[in-house]
Amino acid sequence: MSGPGFTALRRVHIAADCLLVSLGWLGAYGLRRALVPTLGPINAFETYVAALPLIVLPWVLTGWFFGLYRSQRMKTLVDEMQSVFQSAALGLLVVSTIGFFFRELYVGRFVVFASVGLNFALQGASRVAFHHLERRLRASGAHDVPALIVGTGVTAIRLLQKLQDHPEIGYRVVGFLDETFDGEKDVAGHPVLGGVVDLRRVAEEFGAREVFIADPGIGHTRMLSLVLECEDLGVNFRVVTNLFEVLTAGSPLDLVDDLPVVRLGRQRAHPFYEPAKRVFDLVGASVALLLAAPLMAWCAWRVRRTSPGPAFLTQQRIGRNGAPFAMLKLRTMRNDTDLYAEGPQGSDDPRVTRAGRWLRTTSLDELPQLFNVIRGDMSLVGPRPEMPFIVDSYGEWERRRLSVTPGITGLWQILGRKDLPMHENLQYDFYYIRNRSVVLDLSILLRTVSAVLMRRGAF
Repeated sequence: MSGPGFTALRRVHIAADCLLVSLGWLGAYGLRRALVPTLGPINAFETYVAALPLIVLPWVLTGWFFGLYRSQRMKTLVDEMQSVFQSAALGLLVVSTIGFFFRELYVGRFVVFASVGLNFALQGASRVAFHHLERRLRASGAHDVPALIVGTGVTAIRLLQKLQDHPEIGYRVVGFLDETFDGEKDVAGHPVLGGVVDLRRVAEEFGAREVFIADPGIGHTRMLSLVLECEDLGVNFRVVTNLFEVLTAGSPLDLVDDLPVVRLGRQRAHPFYEPAKRVFDLVGASVALLLAAPLMAWCAWRVRRTSPGPAFLTQQRIGRNGAPFAMLKLRTMRNDTDLYAEGPQGSDDPRVTRAGRWLRTTSLDELPQLFNVIRGDMSLVGPRPEMPFIVDSYGEWERRRLSVTPGITGLWQILGRKDLPMHENLQYDFYYIRNRSVVLDLSILLRTVSAVLMRRGAF
């Protein structure tokens, strides 16, 4: 989080980078001009001045994309320089692309490469200066973020000491929460404000905006419930230990001095993720339907041949934001079966037909859902949609599964499928929701093929 001081500093930083990129570009021209006797003539200065807007704006936008202007309390100078390097590399690609498409500008290759080197040096120096300015602002205490520490053991006390020893990080610990809280108590001069069950109330009452989980005794499901309960308060969570392996795998790692702190994955996807995912779904589902059409027709014929009744059926499922939709499937049960009635599950379910059992073990009964993907009811990748009576039993935190479009496949399917207990499936779904990206979607699709071929967890 950042206050007015950091907002103003960010604006100054952007303005400074605009100036520095301009200087880098024109400086590269000046260097090339000085080498005319060696490298030959160069285009007019006015040509490079005219190109400035096409250079500066994309360059600063790449810096924004890599988080150069985002205030992050635990970001080290090494992290900052890594972002500058990535921004410079993408900037080279952008400038080269501009030189290719705007041939009338006649931008020389030497100037392009030299400007990248100069801008890396200038922006690196700028980032070092602003990094130190941000830390001095935080060390003043004027922009401290109120923080709660869950736990009162050795790990929690060590964390408190580290936060106090490094005021430049900018946290003010308002108190602790203790699982065994039974009255007034304090830890290292800070009050214990309640039990873990009081987290939401205490966070609201004391204005806490950051929660550090430093109690190894809190289980996965309990922690997940706490995180989701407080999300609408704008509270951020950091885990000091590795007890949250499933949900934090692949998440960014910060350091408070030498104490590792894991940030839970982002809740909001990249702004371009949703439109990119929709294009990905439409193209992928259309191609898959074309390729699978003969196989689907043969499966439908086999269903009709081995059991009286239609080959296809629809089931009401709950989609994004709780909207019901009709999900298509190849029929795997007898035609007189109540689709919404509970019954025996697994390979011994007498309601499943002979052809249906084979369709389930190969997951081919899911193929018609490609039509749902094209209609927009479903996605190729996402949490599996549930029946209405199951959604009706959801708790508040479980309903967060409905915040994204359900999918044909997901982490549940590739990491164990129906073998997993329900609470573990929910954890994988929430990991996906908080870390979703096109790259993750593609990885899940590729691993789904392996899971289906091995028939892992299917019945």
